[in-house]
Amino acid sequence: MNTIKSAILIYFTLLGLSPILKSLTLSTSSDSIWAMSFWLLAINIFFFDYSGAWVGVNKFPVASLSTNAALMASTVLASRLPSTGQVFSLTLFSIEVFGLFPVFRRYARHRSWRYHVVLTVLLVLGAGGGVGMILGGAADCDGPRACESQPWPWASGLLGMVVGCVIAAVAMGGCSWWLIGLQKYKNEIYGPWDPARPIIISRRHWDDD
Repeated sequence: MNTIKSAILIYFTLLGLSPILKSLTLSTSSDSIWAMSFWLLAINIFFFDYSGAWVGVNKFPVASLSTNAALMASTVLASRLPSTGQVFSLTLFSIEVFGLFPVFRRYARHRSWRYHVVLTVLLVLGAGGGVGMILGGAADCDGPRACESQPWPWASGLLGMVVGCVIAAVAMGGCSWWLIGLQKYKNEIYGPWDPARPIIISRRHWDDD
């Protein structure tokens, strides 16, 4: 019941704040918005807690800096949308993705490693398919009106899934294997910067002196 109350409160709060968020960056140039969004999302990527440690149900495990940066980036991007409904939708979606979904992902990993692997595969396939469909649909139409009459680019989505899987496999598996293979070429250099090694003198040698 408390979860439903919280969801309703967030829903209507965002619905009321959407007109304000839409006019948030009217006096800011688009170039500044893109640059700000890029750096905020970069902060989200580099400061996110990738450890996956589960701290319990009543504790929020996600780093606040990373989450706040992602939500701020989504807010400034949403302020450039043409309608209040679109601002509300993007803001609500960003809260679900950057705020709530990491909690669910950690919980799934805590419950079962199989759930974690399946969820990761679905995320890679979904992200690759979505990017492929967007790029394929954008290439086939010249404007918003033309895009509405175009069919869904399923072929581009399937191609995006394949490319996404290949990129994920190369990034997570191929690069790791390559770095491990480079260890045999590593030279261990000794010099004055090495820590001092104690010289132990035997007692017989000490007595002779």
